[in-house]
Amino acid sequence: MKRCLSFTRQLAAISITLFSILPAQAQEAGLCPPSSQPALIQPEQTEQKPGDQRTYISADEAKVDSENVTTFSGKVKANQENKQLNADHVTYDRRSQDFEATGNVTFSTGEMQFQGDSASLNLETNQGVVKNTTYYTGTVNGRGRADQIIIENENRLVLDNASYTTCPPEKEAWRFTADEIKLDKSTRQGTASNMVLEISDIPVMYLPYVRFPIGDDRLSGFLFPSIGISNKHGTEISLPYYWNIHPQMDATIEPRNMTKRGLMLETELRYLTKGSNGNFTVEYLPDDKLYGEDRDKFAWQHSGDSNAGWSTSVNYSSVSDVDYISDFGGTLSTSTQTHLEQKGTLNYNSNYFLFSGVLQDYQNLSGEEPYKRLPQLKLDTRFSNPQNNFNYDLTSELVSFDHSDQSKVIGERFKLSPFVSYDFVKDAGFFKPKLSVNYLEYNLDNPALPTQSETPSVTVPIFSIDSGIFLERDTEIAGSSLLHTLEPRLFYLYAPYRDQSELPVFDTALTTFSSSSLFSENRFSGNDRIGDANQLTAALTTRFYRKQDGNELFNATIGQIFYFDDRQVTLPGQPIETDTRSSYIGGLGFYPHRYWRFSGDIQWSPTQKNTEVGNARIQYTPGKGRVVNMDYRFRRNELRTQGLNLAWRFNPAWQAFGGHLYDLQNDHVLEQFLGFRYDSCCWAVRLVGKKLFDRLETSGELRFENAIFLEFELKGLSSLGSRRDIDTTLENGILGYSE
Repeated sequence: MKRCLSFTRQLAAISITLFSILPAQAQEAGLCPPSSQPALIQPEQTEQKPGDQRTYISADEAKVDSENVTTFSGKVKANQENKQLNADHVTYDRRSQDFEATGNVTFSTGEMQFQGDSASLNLETNQGVVKNTTYYTGTVNGRGRADQIIIENENRLVLDNASYTTCPPEKEAWRFTADEIKLDKSTRQGTASNMVLEISDIPVMYLPYVRFPIGDDRLSGFLFPSIGISNKHGTEISLPYYWNIHPQMDATIEPRNMTKRGLMLETELRYLTKGSNGNFTVEYLPDDKLYGEDRDKFAWQHSGDSNAGWSTSVNYSSVSDVDYISDFGGTLSTSTQTHLEQKGTLNYNSNYFLFSGVLQDYQNLSGEEPYKRLPQLKLDTRFSNPQNNFNYDLTSELVSFDHSDQSKVIGERFKLSPFVSYDFVKDAGFFKPKLSVNYLEYNLDNPALPTQSETPSVTVPIFSIDSGIFLERDTEIAGSSLLHTLEPRLFYLYAPYRDQSELPVFDTALTTFSSSSLFSENRFSGNDRIGDANQLTAALTTRFYRKQDGNELFNATIGQIFYFDDRQVTLPGQPIETDTRSSYIGGLGFYPHRYWRFSGDIQWSPTQKNTEVGNARIQYTPGKGRVVNMDYRFRRNELRTQGLNLAWRFNPAWQAFGGHLYDLQNDHVLEQFLGFRYDSCCWAVRLVGKKLFDRLETSGELRFENAIFLEFELKGLSSLGSRRDIDTTLENGILGYSE
């Protein structure tokens, strides 16, 4: 009966599955009056040992009516294990173990409590009836009424003409009513007939028959619908159906009707095995009214792992047309994707080496189509690399490149890179010399030039020394005791020039200069070029730590590369680099208080005498549900944006959120959203309006997507509306967002 009586944790989990259960936040937020629900009576502890089924009764008066029947009156308490009966008058039959109770009857199991006019109970057989009942549960602040509650056995419970809500009596904003609710612990299912959702005493939804899970078990059925409005799709209404296929497999099938486009079917299938998990997503929109074609998307994400060291992963996506992601992505990051990855990986991890096999293709949406890797095989050793000793390892790769453009050069590339190093590491500093040899060899089809070799190769040795020291001292600033560190670092890199003009370019580009470039052995990404180098990086980092708690107060770093030779290895069409020094790279972080965070980085060119890259962010987080972010991003001739976003809880009832991201380079909004959340004791509402930059038409007109999302949440039950869209908007748009 304990599990059977816990039904209000799920009652109207009614997704017709029913609905997903939400945590009760009202009490935590201080929104519910303290007197809105009585504390559950916990069965008193007796001297019973576990398994003792005897009944213990106490009362002000007791009268023996016959050999087997006793009448108790005045503060009667009857205890058996985890059950307790309280009443003004109780008649007890010792032979049958029947209780007849009247007057202020309360029956409690610890998880749930019934209060009624009268009750007929048998604690031995777990059967009985409680008349004209008010019931309470302590798990989600739930309560309700029933004409009578019939306890058929320890597994089955029936409520006649019942209601349920999580609202206090004086503020009953919503409730469910049903002619009959049956709960069966043995099947872990419940049913309800003629169920009606009432909001402010107004019926808003009727369900003739409902089946829902008891406990944490999943159950197939419809979920609450989702509703939204946008200028791109019109009015959207989705009605998801949850299908519990197997304990390790389920699916959500969601028809999504868009007045401007038509009816889309979205399906997600999830699976979980002992060594793997993943999901399939299929979206299909027949005859898009705006696009004039059938449109679809397929995606598969998979991750597998075995105890034998093998692991697998799949990340595969494809769409019917190049505009699909822009039309249905919903965020800036997805709407600006240039290609979709289609990749499968097989890995083996042993004590001494790592193996990786990859098949990788792309669906191109815009720009130049990348090469396919069919396949890519990598083998890297992982011998022990102790400090203050010789270290040695090697990395190797064999990859076959293909392309849909038959005029492109294709072929195989083999790379082998053994290295040896000796790491001197002490508390005061480190000194790490390293020598590696990088060998590249190709087997090409369709060489770009008639004179180009089909099997070009190159060997480039690379020597580097990474060194640094750690200096520290105690200091005091504004009365605060601090630990101040100074960390100079020198990194020398030498790689002789080797002519690589005959090598193709499959996956290589010049790395965008950043702080990581200061200590990189190759200025190119990918493996088609091995940069020549004779250079020294000098960097300096300083930090301040609070001695009282060890937290960092401030850090700053500056670094620059000094070039002793020109960089002659280039990509096709690019000039030789002749600068004698790089731009300065600087960064800082300042954390004056646990609420405040300041961070920024800058790249400044000494030759051009200007800033090339700059980023800055200020974050203020004074407490849960409160965060403000201001940021600025700059890359000369490419990018200049400023943003402000926040979520701010004014009090337990009200929270506002908003965001503004503006493209200063092109003088238009990238993203704006504004909304609020209102919490009452037992319900909440969220409303968000959103404006998202879509595209620039050939005519020069800016196109935006405008949308409004509304969510209405019944606490302890579920929500109706655009919960997923609102969560996506706020989590992506507000760093550190929380309700």
